Amino acid sequence: MSDPVHLLGTFLHLARASGQRQRPLVRDKLLVLAGVVAARMELPRIAAFCRFKVLQHNPQHLVRRWRSLEEAVEDDEFLHFLRHLQRSYPQEKAERMLATLGIEMAREREAYYSDDEYAASLLGATLAQLDEMFGDAPEK
Repeated sequence: MSDPVHLLGTFLHLARASGQRQRPLVRDKLLVLAGVVAARMELPRIAAFCRFKVLQHNPQHLVRRWRSLEEAVEDDEFLHFLRHLQRSYPQEKAERMLATLGIEMAREREAYYSDDEYAASLLGATLAQLDEMFGDAPEK
């Protein structure tokens, strides 16, 4: 299994590409997957922003039931939904999709000071914007 930051970057790149291709439902699925990876990496602002972007597009999305993705991954109902997403977009498929789009990540992460900064950049945000929106962690 690859490095979690590589998986996070893969899902964020695919989410951005899906948004650009006017495929908001696919984008939302990929953002949920990226948000869960971020939550597990202890990047709460990134997880919160992924959740925010999903709810911005679809206020009735399942993730609205939990205040954070960190909280959601503790719930069996969410885990059932997550397993379905993971079956639809396993890491190998996601990496093939990325290659098909011509996106070469290589050592992209090394250009950033932190995993937070890297992920925020892929989301089209800055750490200052995420701090303003969420502080150091999502609202409890």
